Amino acid sequence: MKNSTLKMMTLFLGVSLFFSCKPTNDTPKVEFGYTLEISSTELSNAPALQSFAHAVDGTNWLLFAGRTNTKDPKKGEKDDGGLHNMNANYSSTSFPPPSFNKNIFVYNVATDATQSISVEDLLGIIEKEFPMYLGVLAENISVFQNTNSQVKQSGEFMYLVGGYGPKDILDPTSAYVTYNQVAKIHVPSLVNLVKGDYAAVDKDKLFAFGKHENLIATGGELQTTGSGDNLALYLVGGHCFGNNCYNGQKYQDAAYKFTVASTKGKDSLTALTVSLGEVLSDVSDPKSPAADNDSQMRRRDGPILPQLFKNAPGTDAQQGFAFFAGVFKPGDDPLEAWNDALYFHPGFVNSESKLYTIDSAYDQKNYNVYSCPNFVVYDEKNETVHSFLMGGIGDGKSDPAGNLSGFTNTAMHIETSVVNIKSTNTLISPENLFNKSKENAPNFYGAEAIFFNSSEVTPYVLGKTETELLDMSKFGDSDVFVGYIFGGIEAFVSNPASYGPRKSKASNKIWKVTLKKK
Repeated sequence: MKNSTLKMMTLFLGVSLFFSCKPTNDTPKVEFGYTLEISSTELSNAPALQSFAHAVDGTNWLLFAGRTNTKDPKKGEKDDGGLHNMNANYSSTSFPPPSFNKNIFVYNVATDATQSISVEDLLGIIEKEFPMYLGVLAENISVFQNTNSQVKQSGEFMYLVGGYGPKDILDPTSAYVTYNQVAKIHVPSLVNLVKGDYAAVDKDKLFAFGKHENLIATGGELQTTGSGDNLALYLVGGHCFGNNCYNGQKYQDAAYKFTVASTKGKDSLTALTVSLGEVLSDVSDPKSPAADNDSQMRRRDGPILPQLFKNAPGTDAQQGFAFFAGVFKPGDDPLEAWNDALYFHPGFVNSESKLYTIDSAYDQKNYNVYSCPNFVVYDEKNETVHSFLMGGIGDGKSDPAGNLSGFTNTAMHIETSVVNIKSTNTLISPENLFNKSKENAPNFYGAEAIFFNSSEVTPYVLGKTETELLDMSKFGDSDVFVGYIFGGIEAFVSNPASYGPRKSKASNKIWKVTLKKK
């Protein structure tokens, strides 16, 4: 879900790229031995989705919630997915009810085949096959029908927080709110349920739900440290938007650490106990309305990526995460993007006794400032993290009409020193990387799209924890197929400002991403 003032958006995906770093600070350049290539595929049977929940089970992609291109006869059969209307009523016409995805999909990327059930079907299956879950599922059904919740998978489980949608999903024209639910879902079990293989569903793990008043958000991301019994989740960025929020909108202004524990509640229904941990913020009270004007963490819908950091040379790397750019800054220009970077290193404090570092020297130059597909590579030998942002919103310039920036098909390569905790960036070609054009021209891809790792890459293992970073030492001496880009918004002009013909729509395109050996 994007902002009430937002008049820009970007999508990306593309073709072949070459990196030559132009440092923005004194961090030494590390040669990266690959170029990025994005190529189209013939895969065509995935659903058209944006801002959706997602998880992986083998070659199956579990996809639900978000928005799609459902057509409404009252609107002349026009697609109503895509960029939400910036100048309409947010509770009805900006996010039109027909555009909410009401299905749960299992897409097999190996066979290009899709199976699905509706949210209504889900309730019917649960009532018949797993009735112990019916009450708690009905109470939390908005988990499966909302837009832009915060999502993260760890092992066989996916975790979801918040999202935006109608206060009453049975009455989709009702006042829109940001939800407060927290969900833990066993991915293999839900995949098998959608496929109709109920015997393969682990009924003791299928669902668990909880709530927490500090975890009401949309437009942020979930990040993790640890795994298994030591898993900690972090809600990073985002805001509360809608009728249940202070003055209609309140940013998180923080990263909230929390843990979840499944407990057997009343009538043996599985519930989640959600426990809030430390709050990483640059203001004393991030819940205060005044924090929105003071906090440098007042941002959302930006690239938030897993990272590794070291407290000092020679120490062990520790899990963390970075928030590059994001929207929107407070002040006279509500459309101005953040172009600096935030680094969160919850395992140690820096020289200022903070669990986070603000890199004010970093400048993203209005490129790729919006949520976009991304992946991260760790070069352990050189203690350097390589982050790749592909598309999203941010073409490096402002629109004459006053929009923040346009959709883009460019990409960015960010190099971060694990020890110095500083970053430099390189714009990967000013060309259209998706359509192989010499200009950054329509159609634009990438905004709200998701990157899925290929089975050919190896995650970096830190101690006994498998991280989300790719292990560069396992790449070998040839090209590396790193994964796929899927879904998001397809924009037909740089600043569409809305959805519909000649403006934007939800995409079902799948692109292949390869690192080509130099």
